[in-house]
Amino acid sequence: MQKIALDSLAFFRGCVTPGCRMSEALLNFYNDCEARVVRAKAASGVQIAFVTDAVEMEYSVAFGAPARRIYTSDITINGENTTVEGEGPHKFTMAPGEKNIVIQLPHLVVINEISLAVNDGAVVKEAPRRAKKLLFCGDSILQGMTCTAPGKAVGALLAEKLGMELHNTSVGGAEMRFEAVEATLALGGDVIVVGFGINDTFHKVPYELFRERTAKVFQLLAGFAGKAFIVVPIPNMKVDNALYESYCNIIREEHKKNPAAVLVEGSSFYPARDELFVDGTHPNDEGMKIYADNLEKIIAPALN
Repeated sequence: MQKIALDSLAFFRGCVTPGCRMSEALLNFYNDCEARVVRAKAASGVQIAFVTDAVEMEYSVAFGAPARRIYTSDITINGENTTVEGEGPHKFTMAPGEKNIVIQLPHLVVINEISLAVNDGAVVKEAPRRAKKLLFCGDSILQGMTCTAPGKAVGALLAEKLGMELHNTSVGGAEMRFEAVEATLALGGDVIVVGFGINDTFHKVPYELFRERTAKVFQLLAGFAGKAFIVVPIPNMKVDNALYESYCNIIREEHKKNPAAVLVEGSSFYPARDELFVDGTHPNDEGMKIYADNLEKIIAPALN
């Protein structure tokens, strides 16, 4: 077997450096506690994409700390997906002929090492890149907590529906902060989806501070050359509704002052039903699909 070199960005998607989705500015920003460091270093939305005539393939990973104990990878070969569990090695026997292969790395765990090999003599080429990039900047829901496989996360689903390349800088536990949005916009993209507010509610961030931060986010989005969408938080079964609405109202009020971004009402597209949540806060697999399906209906028409 011959190893595929993964020391450059050639085969990676959704990265700043090989396997890492975060810029130095974002890694420094999310360096305030160990839990946040782990979530920031998790490979959410990161893919390996290539074209090969190989008939045998072997893929394995070595895990570091988990944000959630979900150790699945999605392997798509010519459009047919297989979800594998654990570090591997995972071995595949494939039909002859050229194949498009996409590996979606485990999205809620730090990955210390990736190994990818094909049979001797096989040709491996970089896959064509998608023309447009979708940026995700938000909290745990946009990061993909807590679906059971990376391909079931809202970002992965939405990017596939829109035919775009995903670059996801979302971090579980994150509050509304313009610094994260600014560093994400610096990565370059055609569409950005921003989603904060639930953690501000949990942490009871002072209203005026939340308003100040939200206003700065809208100012940044007003200067974005692409299409910007900001999601008012979806329903949450774990917080007082009046408290939740007070933070949602601040987002709505600041949007009226600076309406360049499209405001997306989470409660209008995501049902407040217990069976769509893992824990009352995070969507499950079905919930992630509903989130992505309805967000696509809002975003796709705006791109035409």
